[in-house]
Amino acid sequence: MALTVLSLAPFAKDNFKMTGKIDGVGNDTLCIEYVILQPQKQIVNRKIVVKSGEFSFSAKLSEAYSGLMFLKSNPEEILNTYFVPDEEAVFSGRLDLIEAHWSGSTFYQQYERVTNLQRPFDVEFAAVRNEPDSIRLLKNREINSRLFPTYMKYIEEHPNEDATATLVIHVEYDQVLTAIGKLTPEVRNGRMKSELDQNERMFSLVMKRKAARDVVKNDTIIIGDQVPELGLKDLNGNVLELKSLRGKYVVLDFWGSWCTWCIKGFPKLKEYYAKYKDRLEIVGIDCNDTAEKWAAAVKKHKVPWLHVRSEDGIAEQKFRVQGYPYKVLISPEGTILNAYLGETDDFYHYLDATL
Repeated sequence: MALTVLSLAPFAKDNFKMTGKIDGVGNDTLCIEYVILQPQKQIVNRKIVVKSGEFSFSAKLSEAYSGLMFLKSNPEEILNTYFVPDEEAVFSGRLDLIEAHWSGSTFYQQYERVTNLQRPFDVEFAAVRNEPDSIRLLKNREINSRLFPTYMKYIEEHPNEDATATLVIHVEYDQVLTAIGKLTPEVRNGRMKSELDQNERMFSLVMKRKAARDVVKNDTIIIGDQVPELGLKDLNGNVLELKSLRGKYVVLDFWGSWCTWCIKGFPKLKEYYAKYKDRLEIVGIDCNDTAEKWAAAVKKHKVPWLHVRSEDGIAEQKFRVQGYPYKVLISPEGTILNAYLGETDDFYHYLDATL
């Protein structure tokens, strides 16, 4: 059966085609990359022969994917674009946002209108790129003050076009979710769905973190402070009180089911948990996750210590968590002894020296 599937694969019908001519290029190799988000993230790489600047590329796509194009001879010049099923793209110009042009089927006609909207702003940004930082940032801010409402107006006026969905991440960051909400259900749940789902998750997290920062403000925790009660619920929905763990050293392990390095660190953390279990307790604090994925990950990896979940991001802000995994060691009296970012041997050396 496997041999049959493999033998048929090359004959699967492609539903996307791109042709084009790149200005100022002879014979070269066009590198194309795009990201498949579902059912699991993977990056597809294709290398296409370019003869006298002309190229042709086709693929079987299940939905729209964001990606990029660049020449092997000039990897610094990168063009970000989209690859959309049941469409035919015709490219002309250079692999540069300012000089790239699109034609072809419906999506790419729409996409050309979107790039025409963006092009004047890209020209302005390019003109100040080499200015001193103080001047460049000031001018960029002024350009953005005109760009953001222009893009939002376009989204409001063209909510039923798939290419409009490519603009939602280019509005003011706190308006991204609003922009996504303005798209028609057909666009929101159509070919661009996975891309929009990812943007929605990402900017929902951004807004959650902003709200958490506003709540915490100056109430962050430093080494030597008494650990506060966090009010976080365990897998059974009960609030875990850190004061109930007094008399033992406690490790707060900030992690997430999506965090590869967090998962890779479990075996060694389990080893130390067994080694010092009479004097050590670990509390896993799940972050930026759904309750379902959190519970499934705990079960899958058979993690034996206590678990709670941060739903609002306030715990991360209090402890100044800048990345994952992030471990905080607390004394039996409830004071913060040290904190470690990443999966590092320094943490385990410190744990051995302390216990």
